[in-house]
Amino acid sequence: MTELEISSENENSFAKEKNWKSFLKMYLVLGVLFLIMFTTRSTVTALQMFVPYISDSIGEPVEIIVIMFIVYSATAAVFSLLVGPLTERIGYKIVMYAGMFTFAVAIMLLAIATKFWLMAFSQALAGIGGASFGPAAIAYAGDYFPKKKLSTAIGLIMSSFYVATIVAVPLIALVAEKLIWQWGVGIMAILSFIVFVLIMLIVPRIKGRGIKPVTNNNEKIPEQEEIKSEVIPDNEEIPSYFSRMKLVLQNKYARGVFFITLFQRGGLFGMITLLSTWLDQDLFWNGYATGLSKTQIGLVFLGGGIAALISNTVFSYIADKIGKRKIIITGTILTGISIILFPFLGEITRNIPLAISGIILVNFFAGISMGSYNAFITQVVPKSKGTAVAINNAFGQISLLMANALIATFVWNLSENFAYCGLIALGFYIITVILMFIFVKPDDFFEQLNLTEDSI
Repeated sequence: MTELEISSENENSFAKEKNWKSFLKMYLVLGVLFLIMFTTRSTVTALQMFVPYISDSIGEPVEIIVIMFIVYSATAAVFSLLVGPLTERIGYKIVMYAGMFTFAVAIMLLAIATKFWLMAFSQALAGIGGASFGPAAIAYAGDYFPKKKLSTAIGLIMSSFYVATIVAVPLIALVAEKLIWQWGVGIMAILSFIVFVLIMLIVPRIKGRGIKPVTNNNEKIPEQEEIKSEVIPDNEEIPSYFSRMKLVLQNKYARGVFFITLFQRGGLFGMITLLSTWLDQDLFWNGYATGLSKTQIGLVFLGGGIAALISNTVFSYIADKIGKRKIIITGTILTGISIILFPFLGEITRNIPLAISGIILVNFFAGISMGSYNAFITQVVPKSKGTAVAINNAFGQISLLMANALIATFVWNLSENFAYCGLIALGFYIITVILMFIFVKPDDFFEQLNLTEDSI
């Protein structure tokens, strides 16, 4: 073998090794981002399950304990408006691990708290942490992963919500049942500290004030090909908080997306909040003397979580092949139809198997657009992803408050009729679909719009 052949073989071997390391690094980063979202979903859902135990533990009525979740959502909504521009100023990574550390301390504080005011304070602190690492993780993914695989990547990250429902929450509940609820909360605090360490060790540091995305062959794009809108030269003035907020809020498509989130999540979660209540009540079901037991309701939610996980994973991949817009609008329309159809059929027939099938179907349809929609949000304002995702998160938190107040509290208490609640949720979805046809555009639309604005 000649010297030239040996040199060529060594270069090929080095290139393969480098490519393999880049490939491994990308999936390690994906795993950490998955764990970030997994941790917050597991913790919040588990706490909702522990409400009766917490009530008995500190001697406060359930309606007082529930205020903790209002505090969490309100704090997260307000802080999201502040953290977006901060993320773009100091970088995604520092906001992610600072937020996760704050969240971990808050959950640990909740586990040892014996007074309601201290629990409420811990939830306010947790809201600050969640508002930091959640939007930062999605915005980071929007820059890090190649555009042709973005829906798949973010779909896998968001699937953590369903994996948490299927795997983590039942295990935490089992620990709490065998020991005490504080042990279940303590486990989530420990997991939060572990994820904090993983962020510091695995997630790449941001070069300058932006990050280098990866190409389809998993290698870093050369420095001269970095996203110019995300990297600010040292001699250039850093945009202020207000200039970043102005950039996003003046964008009519961004404003449209925020209101889509408001009505979409409001309609969906307003109904999901009621599902266990509906199935648990003695409504003279056809063939059943009473409603379902807590264990049976848990199995229904398990089935819904599995259905959503499957649809989210499969259709996020399909969205990268045929375009996000088609998947987003199709999934939303199907969710809206199912969210009104099965409550009416369930109320009319009093058929539990039909109601269970409807609940699982709603979760399946809701999962279709989840990954694609979150990937889409990161592309609406290419120059200010962090701010756009953070403001969208604020609207999401507001939608939860709105849904619980209007659908799960006012309409349900007034009528105790699931069909009427479904009718209100359908109204939310009709508004959502109309807004989507106006503001959700094809994949390359915003990139071309950004280039056009830069050339003016």
